[in-house]
Amino acid sequence: MRLALLQLNAHLGDPEANGRALEAAYAEAVAQGADLVLSPELAVVGYMAKDHLWESGLRRRIEAETRRLAALAGRVPLVMGTCSPAPSGRLWNELWWCESGVVRAVARKRVLPSYDVFDEHRWFEPSKEVPPLVEFQGWKVGLSICEDIWADPDFSDAPLHYTADPVADLVGAGATILLNASASPGHLGSWHPAGRAPSWAVPSKAAQRKRLLQGLARKHGVPIAYASRAGAESWLLFDGGTGLVQPAGGYQGTSPFAEGIVYVETDAAGSAFHEPTEAAWLRQALRVGLQQNLGKQGLEAVVVGLSGGIDSAVVAALATEALGPGRVLGVALPTRFSSDISGALAEAEARFLGIPFLKLDAGRPFEGAVAALEGVFPDRAFSLTDENLQSRSRGLLLMALTSEPAVHSRLGTSHVAVLNTGNKSEAATGYFTLYGDGIGAFGLLGDCLKGRVYALAHELGEAIPKGVLERPPTAELRPGQTDEASLLPYRQLDAILGAHLEAGRPTEGLHADLAELLEGDDLLGARAAMPRVLRLLKQTEYKRRQLPFALKVSPKAFGWGRRIPLTGA
Repeated sequence: MRLALLQLNAHLGDPEANGRALEAAYAEAVAQGADLVLSPELAVVGYMAKDHLWESGLRRRIEAETRRLAALAGRVPLVMGTCSPAPSGRLWNELWWCESGVVRAVARKRVLPSYDVFDEHRWFEPSKEVPPLVEFQGWKVGLSICEDIWADPDFSDAPLHYTADPVADLVGAGATILLNASASPGHLGSWHPAGRAPSWAVPSKAAQRKRLLQGLARKHGVPIAYASRAGAESWLLFDGGTGLVQPAGGYQGTSPFAEGIVYVETDAAGSAFHEPTEAAWLRQALRVGLQQNLGKQGLEAVVVGLSGGIDSAVVAALATEALGPGRVLGVALPTRFSSDISGALAEAEARFLGIPFLKLDAGRPFEGAVAALEGVFPDRAFSLTDENLQSRSRGLLLMALTSEPAVHSRLGTSHVAVLNTGNKSEAATGYFTLYGDGIGAFGLLGDCLKGRVYALAHELGEAIPKGVLERPPTAELRPGQTDEASLLPYRQLDAILGAHLEAGRPTEGLHADLAELLEGDDLLGARAAMPRVLRLLKQTEYKRRQLPFALKVSPKAFGWGRRIPLTGA
């Protein structure tokens, strides 16, 4: 059997647009000789439309578009993800088997995830019924939806233990092949230094899918066809993973994030899973995430503060890849503490990338604010207040540029936003200034620990000037300042955060866990700093709530998937 597995990028809450994409993909698949076409989960409305799903008007549009698609299906079945109202007032998450203009079978999702970024019980009702098998071309086809295949504790990395096992139920009923429609966000594994993967490391989502699909196919002796969506929505990155896995372990599939149709054959042996390097995956993920998030929000160009440091250099390079050099404005914002090398490196990178470049004197609004304070406190001395004022002066000017007509003319659009350049190591410790370097519409590196920023910089090659890689990171808000002196060496800081925050290692055993990541002075330094880092992580939650949203690229990101109260122990 030749299967056409759709790896499509949905438009949230737009069933008509999604319907047109499904119709076109179905027609192409039929023309290419497909015997069956499988869509991703909730392909008609998009995963995840969230509280739009309560809107009665949208529900009517979903039903109308689903019925329209069902009617146009010919002898080649279209198995599509949609939803319909449940008696409770919530929705059923469904797969419709449409063939020869009629709905031949409907399967409803049985296992609803409610952990990390998932909260499906808010909108959906879990089904208690095992879906009927569909006999087709000599196969007994079992239908399942996303989390239904993550319920087997032998292979699943899901943190919940489910009472139902939909895959076992389908195979027990006689299924000889399984189809799974999915919308599975991707991420890298928990951070650790190169060459020192700990025993408790959290694997990447791609590695989890590989273990799951191969394990289930081998255990039950049936091939599994898996169709998952691609693209980006807000902080989530959908990298696909679409393909067919045979009981012997062979795989037919496509590369991450590629939109389109994946053709697989049930009688082909397949080959080994291929995974890109972490840095290559991350580069593509952030580029796709930025491009699609801005596009879907109607934003067309960005302003990036170029400090001569590695974070802003990486953000500018990725933005240029995503939007093109004509839609990225690089801005140097020196004050009296900024070094000449910072400005030179910022200008060199802008020149290499081919992006327009400005140099604005952030010292002028800073000195004005200082003068205002001195008018009330004539004996005041330089302090943290002055450091924060510099950062806020820079933020003020960057935001001003987004509405400046001269900038609109230069970038060719009035739909302009500031990109935040902060990283996860800084966010975790509160090492940023609210309303200063914490501004922006979008935090491209907000879920990247500093070690991953360096890996990205090396992946980007010549786009990152050599001098940026070699100089110590510094905010340049006072003489002789360096980030690692203010915090601790990033290698040590990232080891603590990678273990505790991303891998979920408990505080009680963290002292021992660090020995799997570091050695020598690094280990001693991290252990000594651990109480302070954990205290900062707790005390700065209120600051992180005010940061721009960031793409989730790790097992545990700040934001929707980490719901920590501002008060309490």
